Amino acid sequence: MKPTSYSPPQSAAPLAARRLTVADFTTYEHRYHLTHRFPSLPKRHCPQGGCMVAEGHIGECQPWRDLQLVGSDLNVYHTYETHAREDAPGHVSIIVMLEGCAELRLGDRHCSLTPGNGVLLAYAGAQQLSARHIAGQRVRAVNLTVLEQALEQDQRLVSLSPLLQAKDGLWSLTIPNGLCQSLAEWLASQTQGAAALLQAEGLALQLLSLALATQDTTRPPPPSRHAESPIASPRHHRLLERVRHYLDAQPGDAHTLRSLAEMACMSPSSLREKFRQTYGQPIFDYLRERRLALAYQLLREGESVQQVATQVGYRHATNFATAFRQRYGVAPRDVE
Repeated sequence: MKPTSYSPPQSAAPLAARRLTVADFTTYEHRYHLTHRFPSLPKRHCPQGGCMVAEGHIGECQPWRDLQLVGSDLNVYHTYETHAREDAPGHVSIIVMLEGCAELRLGDRHCSLTPGNGVLLAYAGAQQLSARHIAGQRVRAVNLTVLEQALEQDQRLVSLSPLLQAKDGLWSLTIPNGLCQSLAEWLASQTQGAAALLQAEGLALQLLSLALATQDTTRPPPPSRHAESPIASPRHHRLLERVRHYLDAQPGDAHTLRSLAEMACMSPSSLREKFRQTYGQPIFDYLRERRLALAYQLLREGESVQQVATQVGYRHATNFATAFRQRYGVAPRDVE
């Protein structure tokens, strides 16, 4: 059974945490040929892009030409979406989720990334490609992207080129626990200079080796059941989204599994299992993350600990303080 996250533990604060606003996300758009959307942040409520979307650390490294290794360790406070622009170049990406979950779409294919799992993605430049990161969670992920020209020029990678011609360019990857641990250590590392570059090169080679071993050298690998949405039908996915959006909008309410199951038109046991499969965590773990993320934001805005505890659904401030310290490593009163 795979662990749900890798060291550092969830209670640890992200490395070199900094506030990332809408404007900060915009700085990545030209470089990576993408656009961002923030469904819960209307422009009129976010002048000059100053609203904070997430807090944490994004590390970028280029082990060699036309290859980019990006690591993200973020507490996500507002849901954000990433969409490839029409001028985005063809590429192959290997994405590994270490903590949290994300939703990935390529054309008509849908993939839910959950902790300890990975995906091999081949983007030919013509499909619609997007990713969605939901609020109220910590996301730790590593993304290795190899541009199409590198696949053509490097003989070691040439057998990956046919993937770009595949109709369905998403395949699941089984990530060894040891590699997940190494990626987590790189993500948390403060190493700089030649040592950091060599470490990144080694990890990139391991990820590429994993991708090469996963696919047949004569044809693209067959679609994996794991890369599809684990939900049995589009209807179930819509119903789960209804529940999730309700929890996002009303995190402070006294929710019960039975009432949420009625909203989803499912049995409580079915909702519990389908929610965990789709979003990578139990439904009440998701609610707790959402409550604590909202609490963090409200404390930054200057509200008192007692007021925040009540707003996010805690009847006693001491219970709230304990949960908050376990999650963020600081007491609520120490949030600045």
